[in-house]
Amino acid sequence: MSFDLFKYLTTLGFIYIYGRLILHYGEMLWVYMMDEGILWNTKIEKPRILFIGLGLGVMHLAVYSQYTIESETLLVVAISFLVFLAGFFLSILPWTDKFKSNMQGQKPVSSLKKDKNFNLAISEGQIQKLYHNLMRYDLLNSEKTSLLDFKKVLTENWETHNSKIHFNMDGASCREFYDYLTRTFPENSLTMKNFFETSKLVIRSDGKPYKYNTIKSAPLKTVSSKQNDRLNKIFQELALNQGRSKVDKSF
Repeated sequence: MSFDLFKYLTTLGFIYIYGRLILHYGEMLWVYMMDEGILWNTKIEKPRILFIGLGLGVMHLAVYSQYTIESETLLVVAISFLVFLAGFFLSILPWTDKFKSNMQGQKPVSSLKKDKNFNLAISEGQIQKLYHNLMRYDLLNSEKTSLLDFKKVLTENWETHNSKIHFNMDGASCREFYDYLTRTFPENSLTMKNFFETSKLVIRSDGKPYKYNTIKSAPLKTVSSKQNDRLNKIFQELALNQGRSKVDKSF
């Protein structure tokens, strides 16, 4: 029996694409079956499914054509394989970071405002630095807030995860944290009400929610909180690292 290289390579391609689909959507199905909150219609799922569906269609068409066309010439095999590769490329393209960033960048402003997401333009390195500095000054509950929790709350849609940020800060300090964050990263859709009340993701160390009115009126009651110096230092370092001017020390 002769070795069919075309069949071997195309089979590997199908295993990879279908395997990745099972891993991705199988995990989402498992979360759904466990009655955990999940938002199926997230940012790029529809474009992703469209590209993968087109790619798989082209891949199956190439394989079908190869074994139905009554010709064993090398040219026919080469054309079928090239078509298969084109479909394979379409199928793996939606999993790339470039595809994700392009799709997010093309969303209209009105659509962004409707997202249950802070849309914070912050890099992975900046998230890690902010998290570790807050931990260093004991401004986060280390047992209840992991780095992954911190990242998900700030960058992902609220309904796609169960993570929360537990602050070891009073209302005045939280207000200053919010002000520093929005000044240092102005490209966002953060509102104070969404951050502390609507999202229900930023809470106190004891698990209780912050009172929005208390945080909103904090500047009227105190010039600066007891954590102001620490917060100022943390965000000055972030601002310097991204080449921006220092964050104003006063509020």
